[in-house]
Amino acid sequence: MTRYPRFPQSVLLSLLLAPMLAAQTVNVWLTTDDQKTLMQPQASISFAASATSADPLIVIDDSAKRQLIEGFGAAMTDSSAFLLNQAVPKSKLPDVMMSLFDHTQGIGISFIRDPMGASDLSRTIYSFDDQKAGATDPNLSQFSIDHDRADIIPLLQQARNINPQLKIMSNPWSPPGWMKSSGSMIGGSLNPASYSAFAQYFVRYIQAYESAGVPVDYISLQNEPLYTPTAYPGMSMSATQQLTVLRDYMLPALASANLSTKLLVYDHNWDQPGYPQTVLSDPAVASSGNVAGTAWHWYGGAPGAMTPIHQQHPRLNHYVTEASGGSWISDEVKTDFEMIVQSMRNWASAYVKWGLALDQNRGPFIAGGCGTCTPLVTVNNPSGAVSYPVDYYTLGHFSKFVLPGSRAVWSSNAPGLITAAFTVPNGNLALVVYNDSASARAFQVWWQGRSFRYTLPSLAGATFAWTGAPAARTMAHLEGAGEMRPFRPFAPAYTISAFSQLQASSYTDISNLQSEGSTDADGGFDIGYSADGSWLEFDNVDFGAGPSAVDVRWASNGSGGTLEFHLDSLAGPAIATSTFGVTGGWQTWQTLTAPVSNAKGVHRLFVVFHGAGSAGLFNLNWFKFH
Repeated sequence: MTRYPRFPQSVLLSLLLAPMLAAQTVNVWLTTDDQKTLMQPQASISFAASATSADPLIVIDDSAKRQLIEGFGAAMTDSSAFLLNQAVPKSKLPDVMMSLFDHTQGIGISFIRDPMGASDLSRTIYSFDDQKAGATDPNLSQFSIDHDRADIIPLLQQARNINPQLKIMSNPWSPPGWMKSSGSMIGGSLNPASYSAFAQYFVRYIQAYESAGVPVDYISLQNEPLYTPTAYPGMSMSATQQLTVLRDYMLPALASANLSTKLLVYDHNWDQPGYPQTVLSDPAVASSGNVAGTAWHWYGGAPGAMTPIHQQHPRLNHYVTEASGGSWISDEVKTDFEMIVQSMRNWASAYVKWGLALDQNRGPFIAGGCGTCTPLVTVNNPSGAVSYPVDYYTLGHFSKFVLPGSRAVWSSNAPGLITAAFTVPNGNLALVVYNDSASARAFQVWWQGRSFRYTLPSLAGATFAWTGAPAARTMAHLEGAGEMRPFRPFAPAYTISAFSQLQASSYTDISNLQSEGSTDADGGFDIGYSADGSWLEFDNVDFGAGPSAVDVRWASNGSGGTLEFHLDSLAGPAIATSTFGVTGGWQTWQTLTAPVSNAKGVHRLFVVFHGAGSAGLFNLNWFKFH
C-alpha cells in the first residue's frame, strides 16, 4: 500500500497554488523622465516561483495594512471651471471629463478641492456675501452661491456622475471682507465679532451645495493660514485662533445644523507641524467625530512631518490638499513621484494637485495670482483645444490604479528605488516604483513567496498591477544572491538578508524621526530630525551565521552622536555601536564601519539614536552588514 506524506494544510495550499501564482501576470505602465513615454502600457511580466536573481529586492507585505486611501485629484478653481465649461467645445467636454474622472477611460480623479470664493487661480475677487465698503451682513441675508452655479457646480455634478466615489473638500482663501480686520478679502485677520457669522458662512455654503446635488465631504477653516498675500485673497489665522473658532463656533454650528461634513485642521506646509499639534492638543477637538485630520501643502518641509502627528493622533487622517506643479520645478516627473510616494509612506489618505485646468498662459488669474502653476489639463483659449501636461500622467500613476477604499501596505525601498504599495478593493495590488538614481536599475519585487523582475530607466516611474490571491509561501528567505530555504510552518511572512543594503526609509516602525528627500548618490529618502532616544524598527532581518561588521551611511550638521543596533527590542542585546561626528552638512554623506558581534538568525532589529544635541544629531541613509 502506498503511503503518501501528510502535509500541514498551509503547506498543501502552497503546493496547490504555487504553479498558478508563479505564472501570474503583472501589468505595467511606464513614464520616463524625458516624457517620451507617459503612463504607457508596457509588455506584461509574470511572477517566478521565488526570488531568482542577485538584483536588489523590493518586498511587499500586504498583511501590514496602513492608511485608507480616499483619493487623488486637483482643484476646481474658478479659472479651471471657466475654461472647462466655457472654452472647451460642448461636444468635446464629455470626453475631457471622462479623461479626468473615469478610471477606465481616464485617470479616475476621486478627490476635488473646491475653493470657497476667489483664490489665486480666479478671474475676479469674490465671496458669497460681498458688501459695499463699510457695510456688514452678520445674518448672511445676502448669502448666495450663484457665482458657482454658472460653471463650478455643473462640472462637479458631471464629475460625481462619472465617479460616484468623488470626495469634495472646500475652504476659503478669505471670507467676505466685512468679517476681517482689513475690511477686504486681501490681507487682515478674522474679527472676533465675526466668529459666529464665519461659522454660519460655512453652514450656508454646505447646505446650498448639498441642495445643488454636490455634498461637501470636508472643509478647512482657512487656506494657508500662516501666509497673508498682498495681491490676492488671503487671511492670517494663528493656531490658537483656529482652535477657538473650530472648537467654540464651527463644531457647534455643524452639529446644530445636523451636518456630517468633516473638518480638517491647518491646511498649510509640512514645515510647521506645531500648528496642527496646537489645534489637536485640545481633547474636545482631537476626539470630535467632526474632525477628520490634518490638511497639508507641499511647498515647505517634508512629508515625514505627518508621521509624528499620526502617532500622536492615530485616529485622524492626513490629506495633502495642495501640491502644485509649476514652472519653477526643474524636473516635474522626479518631483511628483518623490512627493507622492513619500506622502503615501507617511500616512497621507489623499494627494491633491492645484489647478485642474489652466490655459496656454497658465491663466486666467487675477493680478498677483499664480502665473507659474501648472494644471492637469491645458485648455487653449479661445480654440478650446485640450492637451495634457506631465502632471496628468504622474498623478495618474496613482489615481487610475489606487481606487478609493484602497489600503497602503508596507513595502521596502531599495538602493536608488522608492516605492508605495496598495491593496485595492477589487482584490488587486498596485505598486508604484520610481528610479531616483542616475542610471537604469534592475530589481525584483517579492510578494507572498514569489517575485518578478524589472528594469527601470533612470528617473523613470512605473505602476505594477496584479490580481491578489491567498498567501502561498513555499520559499520565504530573501537573499541578495537569491538563496532560498524550504517553507517553515512558523516562519515569518518574509525575511530580509542583513547582508543586503537596508535603506533606513524601509523601517517598519519609527519613533521621534522623520523621512526626508536625500541628495546622496542614489537619491531616495533618508531619516533625519533625530534626537536622543529616537529609533527605527526593521522586522524579520536574517543575520545568517553572523556578520562581523556593519557599514553605516550618515550625515550631520548638528552635534553627531551614537547609533546602537539592538536585537528583538529596544533593550535587547546590542550587536553594534557606531559613533558619528559632524560631516559638515545634513546632506554631506560619509560611510563608517563598525564591528558586529553575536548576531545570528532572524530577528527584529532596532536602530537607536543617542546624543546630546538640541538641533539634531545626524541623518541615516542606509546600513549593510558583512
